[in-house]
Amino acid sequence: MARRQKDSNRQARGRFQSHNQRRENQLDQRLLLIIACEGEKTEFFYFKSWFDCLRESQQLSARSCIIAPHSHTNPTGVLSDLRSYRDDGITFKDFDHRWIVIDRDAERTNGGGHTLEDFNIALQQSANSKIKVKVAWSNPCFELWYLLHFRYQCTGTDRDLIGAQLSTELGFRYDKSAPRLFDLTKAKLGDAMRNAKRLNSSFQAQGTSADQSNPCTTVYQLVEELQNLGCGKLAGGL
Repeated sequence: MARRQKDSNRQARGRFQSHNQRRENQLDQRLLLIIACEGEKTEFFYFKSWFDCLRESQQLSARSCIIAPHSHTNPTGVLSDLRSYRDDGITFKDFDHRWIVIDRDAERTNGGGHTLEDFNIALQQSANSKIKVKVAWSNPCFELWYLLHFRYQCTGTDRDLIGAQLSTELGFRYDKSAPRLFDLTKAKLGDAMRNAKRLNSSFQAQGTSADQSNPCTTVYQLVEELQNLGCGKLAGGL
């Protein structure tokens, strides 16, 4: 009797392991979304947290959502990073959704930023690409997306001012290297989505181009896509 019970348990474990292996194999084949980011830390930490949610929910495997290796900090360079992605025969073309995350981030006298031309070329090349590439852009910078979790910002601004405002809202000095901002802001995701949509709708209604839309961000469009993949239930129930 005991031996039959052990055999039965062994068979059950085998079926369970076989089922899990089949599930993992199925998930591995779902190459859903790839992102290339302008920022090496800020954007990387934020979207990695989203991807971790999807993986922990066991809806997707580690290969389903990818952040392309970071080599450039200018918009056209970020597009190049996306297009250059290669891993075990897989390229950016194999993913269902392809995104770049870039900033307007005008050139500054003390260094940093990039040209208006580079920003606009990245937008144009993405829109005209035979392999569709979507753009989550922010003007002036990605940190605006964080700020919109706490307040509606509709007056023209710059990176330094947004950093100071964000520090005030967070209650500590904002550090772009901090990996916890996803956790600190996810409860206010609904507010950020509404504020970002409101800003973008306002500029669109005026026919204002992306490079002149300050402050504005379309990061919410990428977040909506991530929510559709299932992570929204884990981030504030949205």
